[in-house]
Amino acid sequence: MNKKQEQQILDYYSTNDKYIRNKIHSNEHQTVFIKESDKYQWLVLEQKSQCEVEVRQTDSHGTITARDNYELTRNLPKCVGVERLCEGANFQILFNADEINLIYQFGEQGKAETCASLSAILPQIKDSHTKQIVSGTLKKINALSEKTCAELTATTKRRKLTERDHSIKTRLARAKERAKQPAVAEGKQHRTHSKGKGDMAL
Repeated sequence: MNKKQEQQILDYYSTNDKYIRNKIHSNEHQTVFIKESDKYQWLVLEQKSQCEVEVRQTDSHGTITARDNYELTRNLPKCVGVERLCEGANFQILFNADEINLIYQFGEQGKAETCASLSAILPQIKDSHTKQIVSGTLKKINALSEKTCAELTATTKRRKLTERDHSIKTRLARAKERAKQPAVAEGKQHRTHSKGKGDMAL
């Protein structure tokens, strides 16, 4: 994991109370960040393999409240797993890609508002599979604490917006490259044609 990839991941989890690197607990396998206001709230980026990173968040008691997995790509680190601690229990709740997309689209600042937003679309859904996904997402969100839900929504939105912006920039860059190619080819053709004329005149 290079510094750019590390910063990209860190940005997804940063709030007004930003994380700062903790040199004491960091080593070659993991980087530990702490909050200025609470040194017991950690964000740990652990390198699992050459192209895999696990991100863990802990609360002020040291309990892991979030566990996300990323694949390191050339562009943006790709999130491939999202888990959040169930409120009042000692197990993590796994969110799949469809559920994360729903949180991105309908997530609000508060847990109650997010649940209300998802509940509002349920009566409009005719497809049974889609309705099941929305119902399952609602159930999982209701099992989270208010703080964990807010952090999940904020992190998801930051990550998805970054991915969207990066995708737009990539598409624009490709479009510019395609626009240049005919001009270059035309220029070459023109030069060749001119050279031919010159040869004929001689």
